[in-house]
Amino acid sequence: MMESPAEIAVTGRNVDVSDHYRSHIADKLAHLEHFNQRIVRFDVELNHEQNPRQSKASRRVVITARGKGTAVRAEACGADAHAALDAAVSRLESQLRRSHDRHQVHHYRHQRPTSAPVRA
Repeated sequence: MMESPAEIAVTGRNVDVSDHYRSHIADKLAHLEHFNQRIVRFDVELNHEQNPRQSKASRRVVITARGKGTAVRAEACGADAHAALDAAVSRLESQLRRSHDRHQVHHYRHQRPTSAPVRA
């Protein structure tokens, strides 16, 4: 059964978000659904800091993954929007990967396989 892809809501604070950048965000977030099939919505917030002293971290991206269970949130800053998005996606991916690994069943790890011959 193929589930529908998660909804992606992109909001910009002090910045205009182009259609090309929205499709770039959708491409980046598409592979994250592999780790958690129960994600229903991604909220992506883009923020631009107007202060010239903050030029190295002027773009901030906050991604919140919502669904059944707890919400997972990651944020990152960068000099441009693409670098900040890449950093936020990698942080979110590591959190989802850890959560996915925690839910794996590992109780079979120390058992001997049934097809292996028993040596005396």
